[in-house]
Formats: sequence, structure tokens, C-alpha cells
Amino acid sequence: MTSTRDFTESESAQRDELERLRAEVADWRRRYAKGELRSIGFMNSAADVEPLYTALDVDPYFEALQRQGPVRIQMAFGPPCWLATRYDDVRTIFCDRRFSRMLPPGTEAPGVWHGASAIDPSVPLGMDPPQHTRLRRITSPVFSPRSIRGLTDRIQGHVDGLLDGMVAQGRGTDFVEAYAWDLPILVLTGLLGVPPGHANEFRGWVETTTTMEVSQEDRDQSQLNLVTYIGELIAERRSHQHDDLLAYLVNARDEGERLSEVELLGLVMSLIVGGFETTATQLGSTIYTLMAHRAHWQELVDGRADLLPALDELWRWIPAFRSGTMFVRWATEDIELSDGVVIPVGEAIVPEQSIANRDEAAFPHAWELDFHRVDPRPHLALGFGEHLCMGLHLAKIQVELTVAALVRRFPTLELAIPVTEVQWPARTFMRTVGALPLRW
Repeated sequence: MTSTRDFTESESAQRDELERLRAEVADWRRRYAKGELRSIGFMNSAADVEPLYTALDVDPYFEALQRQGPVRIQMAFGPPCWLATRYDDVRTIFCDRRFSRMLPPGTEAPGVWHGASAIDPSVPLGMDPPQHTRLRRITSPVFSPRSIRGLTDRIQGHVDGLLDGMVAQGRGTDFVEAYAWDLPILVLTGLLGVPPGHANEFRGWVETTTTMEVSQEDRDQSQLNLVTYIGELIAERRSHQHDDLLAYLVNARDEGERLSEVELLGLVMSLIVGGFETTATQLGSTIYTLMAHRAHWQELVDGRADLLPALDELWRWIPAFRSGTMFVRWATEDIELSDGVVIPVGEAIVPEQSIANRDEAAFPHAWELDFHRVDPRPHLALGFGEHLCMGLHLAKIQVELTVAALVRRFPTLELAIPVTEVQWPARTFMRTVGALPLRW
């Protein structure tokens, strides 16, 4: 897997870093030749400092790798680890409690950049049962399909308002600038009760926290600003009644026990960082895919494909991360996966769900986009089991209402530039389309 480090040092320091990477790759290849590693994994050459991917491509190398079952790899940083790319293996890792999310003491996490896979244990992504179970039990009512469907009218109002703004610009606009990053922040600030006058400042902090185009110092400061501001909102809801998601979380109890301050902050930060960026990038990638695959767009326009199964297929087919998932698990005992491969206790494994979603054993012609699959298995794009994305219904309804409105209002929608000219900058660790000029 290639490094996504944001090189801010001098040109000389960059050359030194590249030489170090070359030396590491040479060492990995020597170890691979001696049989110490079953695969060198994602790094194809010493010069691969930027991601191998372009647009939403997936390297066909993974198709061959998948046939091997779980393999031992060396990522850009950290110790060697295991990689799972088969659907059944990844699903097992998501569901089997013997695979822990918590970094073992004294262990360095493997990752695409230093420390990338060490998830904060105070946030849901970094928790194991019973802490994680308790947190989900408290919060599940507000994130249930029924509760999120109750927000339809409010979200539809944001969708219509943003599309009206696009129309006001003429018969063409940049979907990313005019819509994709605006809708999720409007939804989130509304749910959390952020006053309209603070929304722009709040958005600036969120975007700085998630981008890779600023210094670590700026990211840390923005995260501190967010935590401080959320803490003030929590204090306000403890002293005055409010009707919003944050007020519900402040008052939610499990057998009489409320969420602690640390749990509240971690939960809201997870919702903000995950709910904002994941939804914004999926919106951009979804519309890009429909514009690049005109026959699929036309199926929706003509009513030859049902919207919800089509969107589920897009979630399955679109790879979310630029350089593979960051969410590592650690085996708490020896665990056998496919082909009799045993993951030894204490060792790390990367469940690569974007590749598992293209497993031919789970999805016939899995590498193709198909809006007419018959009883497809659940995709893994948003996790599975206990760690199924908490905000998945909120993300899905925003994509659903957006695509439905575009099909209804702009049936002749198309890219205003050749598909090959669409840029995919290294803005975040997600696959993020830079600009998406559309016309109708």
C-alpha cells in the first residue's frame, strides 16, 4: 500500500525520505524471496509515494491476490500484518469478537502512514464490547432507519435549496463546490443544533480536521476548536431544553447510566468527521460514476432500474479509500480463516472491504457495475455486524434524495468535461473528486 504522507519538508528531506522507502522496499523484497512474507502487498515500487489509484480504479493485482486468501504483507509503516480480501473472511473479521479494534499495549499499528491505524479507544471505532455494545445500545434509537426517515422532509429541503442554487448559476455548475460538501454539513449542523451564525466557522474546523492539505498543527488546532465548541454545546443542553440530536445524546441513558463526557465528545466527533467526509465523498463519487457510466444513468432516468438497489450497488462498487482501509484488527487468539490460514494471537489483520465487495464468490461478475443483481449479499462498504457504520442510514438517505432529485429535475445531466479530465486530488484519505463540472 502506498504512503499518503503529506510531504511538507524541504526537497532535500523528501529525497531522503524516498531513499529510506527504497531501502525498506528492498528489505521487504528480500524477506519475500526468503519466504518470510507471502506477499509484499501494496507497494509495487520504491517510487510509489503517491497512491496507485486513479479516479475509482481498483488495481487488478487485487483480483489475483484475492485468489490466494489471507496473505502476509508489509504496509508502508509499522510491522508486517495480514491482509484479508475475500468477502467471507472480511465479514468474519467484522463479526468475530476475537478480532479486537484496540491496539495492544506496546504495539505499533501497521498503516499507510505512521500511526494511521491506531484508532482512539474513546471513539466507537476504537472500542470493543462491552463498552462498544453499551454505547450502541444507547444511541441506536436515534440512528435507526425509522428515526432517520423522520428527517426526510428536513433533508429534502436542503437538497431542493442547493439544487435551486445550482439552477440559479445557469445550465452548468461544479457539483462538488455547489452541492457535495454543502449538504452533509447542513444536515449535521442542523442535527447538532449549531446556530446558523456559527455554521461557516464550524464547517471550516471540520474541513481542516479531515483534509491532508494543511499542516498537522492546523489540524490539531481545528480539532481542539471542535472539541471545545462541542463541549460548550453539551453544557448548554445540560442546563436548557433543546430538541436536537445532541440533546437526545446528553439525556440518553442505559439502565440509568448516562454517557460520560468523554463518550459524548468521542461519539459526536465520530459523527462529525465520519458523517461529513464519508457522505460528501460518496456524493461526488456516485454522481461521477453515473456520469461516466451513461447507460446506468439512463436506466434510472427511464425507470428501468429501481433507485434503492442501484444505490446499494454503487455503495458496493465504489472504493471509498484512496490507499485502502485504515481500520486494523488484532487477533486475541489463534483464529482460522479461509484456506486454513491461521492468524496468530496478537497479530494485526487488515479487512479490505472494498476488495471483498468485488469477490466473485459473493457477487457474480463482481468487478462490473450491475443495477439488476438478484438477491445480492449485503455489501461491506459501511462495515458489518457490531461495527456497522452508526450513521449509515443518515449517509444513505442524503445520497438517495440527491440522486432521486437529480434524475427528476435534470434528466439530461452530463459531464461538462471529458471523463479523463476529472481530477482526484489527495485532499483526504478518502477518494475525493476535486471538481465535477456538470451541465444540463
